[in-house]
Amino acid sequence: MTNLKIYDDRKWGDLGVKEKSQLIVAFSFGAASIILGFVSFILLLYIPASVITMSGLWASVTCAVLGIAQYFKTEMAEFRTKIDAEIKKINENQQNS
Repeated sequence: MTNLKIYDDRKWGDLGVKEKSQLIVAFSFGAASIILGFVSFILLLYIPASVITMSGLWASVTCAVLGIAQYFKTEMAEFRTKIDAEIKKINENQQNS
């Protein structure tokens, strides 16, 4: 893991469908949680326990989705690094032969 490359320089267009859907779901749950809290407070002038519970649930789902996305990104970066090292080793062996 000393030669770990992390590919963080990708733009939105470079992301795959899975990564885009994970980010959209995570941010939409986060936004829904905030909007629900504000609307509830504006309409009722207090925030009921059910709204706090749903906001907490959505916040935990948001964190879980983003955490899972980061985990898989790290695992793929390690996999790509290993594959790059193997390809480099194979090319060096072919050049030395």
